[in-house]
Amino acid sequence: MTTLPPGALTPSVDRTGRFVDLVKSLPDETVVFADARVLRLHRDVAKSLSKRTVIPLTAGEGLKSLATIERVAKRLSGVSRSATFVALGGGTVGDVVTVIAHLHKRGVKLVHAPTTLLAAVDSSIGGKGAVNVGDVKNALGVFHGPVETWLCPKFFDTLSEAQRREGRLEAWKMVVTLDAATARRWMKKTPNDLALLREARDLKEAVVRTDPYETKGVRVVLNFGHTFGHVLESVSGFSLRHGEAVGLGMLCALDVGVDLGLTPRGVAEAIEAALPNAKNARAVLAKLAKVPVSKVAKVLAADKKGSASQLRMVLLEDLGRWRTVGVDAKTWQSRWTGSWRA
Repeated sequence: MTTLPPGALTPSVDRTGRFVDLVKSLPDETVVFADARVLRLHRDVAKSLSKRTVIPLTAGEGLKSLATIERVAKRLSGVSRSATFVALGGGTVGDVVTVIAHLHKRGVKLVHAPTTLLAAVDSSIGGKGAVNVGDVKNALGVFHGPVETWLCPKFFDTLSEAQRREGRLEAWKMVVTLDAATARRWMKKTPNDLALLREARDLKEAVVRTDPYETKGVRVVLNFGHTFGHVLESVSGFSLRHGEAVGLGMLCALDVGVDLGLTPRGVAEAIEAALPNAKNARAVLAKLAKVPVSKVAKVLAADKKGSASQLRMVLLEDLGRWRTVGVDAKTWQSRWTGSWRA
């Protein structure tokens, strides 16, 4: 295992295999933070951890709170800085454990073992971790890179179709913004989930290597679909799945791009037709858009992508061609109260 300082943002070391085999490489002082449902579904995994320190967590947006951080921190008082933490679960588990790994004794080594396709495609790459405050998504966060990421395909066998769709949507986000050739190839024939996962990870890894701390204006591309995706999550009371929200947010970004004359209508229509959104995606968007504009403005004002009066949105000029654009309140509000609500 790497000897780099804990939390260093370096290219991820990906290891593919069975969790029960990979876990044997961990040092004696290891704490595994595990989604309790994963332990129930995968008895062999639970058995492989019988001699390890395991802290079960209940996955979901409710986990991402300062109260969780404090509760878990109290259980870690005797754990040294030389320990390794393992995040075994989906995106919410990964987010919380990343924050804990960053804060415990000013930083310990972290291993991600994503159990959802979404976490494998997105949150386990790039070192970001965050918790929510009130109804504001990811209000407090850190950068803390993993030393390794374990890709264990067996975990994906127990996912629902809705959970698989979340991961596919994030993967499509990568290709339509970053790689026109791959996007066109996927439009002809979408690869299986494991191939899709690997191609999308490679694209995101390249972006993170170029702009690890989001200071060069490159990593911001990963926010495509997230500006309104996070809003939709928040106004739904976090009942909307993150991947589904990003999928809806991509539709919002395509609409705004067309309105501003930046995204060609044909490009927007081709992307929307290819995205694996739920069949009722537009109906869900219209329902959520009934939330008052004032509430939306409050969420946007607390977001790190700008303010409600001047959003910084990632919009597409073509497949694989993007840029950040300032979108004024009049533009987004007319969409929110107009066609998104219709």
